[in-house]
Formats: sequence, C-alpha cells, structure tokens
Amino acid sequence: MARGSLSRWLGKHLAAAPVLKPYPGWTLGAGEKQGISARVRRQLWRWLRADFEVEWLEGLRLRLLPRNETSQAIFVTGRYEPNEFCWLNRVLQPGMMFVDIGANMGLYSLFAAKKVTARGKVLAVEPSSRECEILEGNIRSNCLPNVRAVKAAVSDRRGTADLLVAPLRNSGHNTLGRFGYGTTAERSERVPTERLDDLVRTAGFDRVDVIKMDVEGAEMLALRGAAETLRRFHPVLLLEVSDRTLQHQGSSSREVLDFLAREGYRFHSFDHASGLPQPLQVKPYFDSENIVAVGGESAPW
Repeated sequence: MARGSLSRWLGKHLAAAPVLKPYPGWTLGAGEKQGISARVRRQLWRWLRADFEVEWLEGLRLRLLPRNETSQAIFVTGRYEPNEFCWLNRVLQPGMMFVDIGANMGLYSLFAAKKVTARGKVLAVEPSSRECEILEGNIRSNCLPNVRAVKAAVSDRRGTADLLVAPLRNSGHNTLGRFGYGTTAERSERVPTERLDDLVRTAGFDRVDVIKMDVEGAEMLALRGAAETLRRFHPVLLLEVSDRTLQHQGSSSREVLDFLAREGYRFHSFDHASGLPQPLQVKPYFDSENIVAVGGESAPW
C-alpha cells in the first residue's frame, strides 16, 4: 500500500470519536496529551501526509488536512471549540437561518446545516480560495443543498481588498489586516468585499437567527456592513473578540462592544469553570475570546 493510501486509511480509522460536551477552559491543543490514545494519535498525526475524511458531529463527513491545526485537534481529540458547539446545539432549531462569516473549512456551516434541517438555510462566507475550495468540497460530500457558499470578505462596502493568506497550518489566521500571532504570509490574494446586508438580501433570507463571525480583526467593518440586518432581525451573534488583530485594522474590543451595545445587545462569555455561557466581564483587552451577543431581555438557551 502506497504511503498516501495508508495515510488516508489510518487517518480515517484511527481518528478520535467526535465529542459534543462542554470542555471548561478549552484552548487549541487542549486534551492532545491526555491519555494514551490521544498521545498515540498526536504522534501518528505527524506521520500523515494525505487528506482524508472522518465522521464528525451529527454524522457529518469532514475532510481533514495534515499539518492543519484545526484538523489536528479534531483528529487527536474529536473536539474543536467544544463549548461553542454545545451552545449552538441548544440554540439552533429546525427552520432557522444561520450566517457563517469567515467560514474557513466549514465546521460551523456544516453543523448548522444539520441542525436547521432542510427547513432552514445557511449562508457560508469565506474569502480565501484555498479555504473556499475545502468548504465547498465538505458541502458536496455531505449533500447539503441548504448551504450557500459565497467567496468574499464581509466588510462595510462592496469592492476589493488584499487578503493575507497564512500557511495551511494556520489557515484560521487569514486576515485583511496584519497577522496578530507572528504568522508569516504564504501569499496575498485580491478578494471581493461585500456588505452582509447585501448578501442576506441577495440570498433571499426573510430573517437571520444566528450569525457566527470570525474575521481576524475585521469585525467592525463587518458589523457596519450588517447594521440593517442587526436592527431588522436582532440575530444572536457568536463572534471572536481579539484586540491583537483588531488593532491592526484601527479598531478595538471596546469599539466592537460599544457598537453592539448601542444596538441593544448584551454579552456573554464561556465560563472557564463550566464551559457554559455566563454574563461577560468587560475588560480593557481581549485576547482571541469567543463571546455571545444577545438582543432583548432573555437568552435563547
């Protein structure tokens, strides 16, 4: 058996079983050295060379890519941002409309598509050609006609911008600004920019229930271009807040939170002790933290 074929066979059959339960204090790499099985898979990961598919949450098929840190976490531990996915598992209901801004390989888009069922719709927006190809492949593999992929960056205006594309290992660092983690760009790619308000209108959505946003510092641009959507539909937001990337695009966590507060949003973070949402403690500096923003007086969980 050629090494590529053996790599695919081992990857498919030895990947960790998917796990859907809270993991208090989870960060990328958590759990990869806990237990013999995880340590063995972590060593095996270094040997794998060919892409392969695994079964993931909700019976989804997911393409994993060697030397990619998100794929590594899923292969070794069966988890990626587990607290966020547990929360979404409670929030998403059949018939909902979900928007994934910065969809990358499509983890959130695929999961949401299953949860909202054929009665709902998912709009997956991803600017990078490399990641968009992986996203579209995952959509096809799972036969998800309720997901529409759009190759664009979300901003406050329609036009074009230069996207810094990180190496595959750090594909989640792709940015319209500068890298916040010492990453070295693999290349720069000219990409179209669109307002979320326009994308929602073009997609024919009559409402938006949940938005996930992870755009590496371009959050304020994206929110300004989504002002009509926020005011009209009051969607729940799951978004990354990171001053180390926001500062490279002339913004800050304070500006993001103030903007949303003026639109009537309240904020929650994922408790380090339980992994469950709790009221957010606002601080002067946020370092790559996912928060939940909810409009109105009650939380939908």
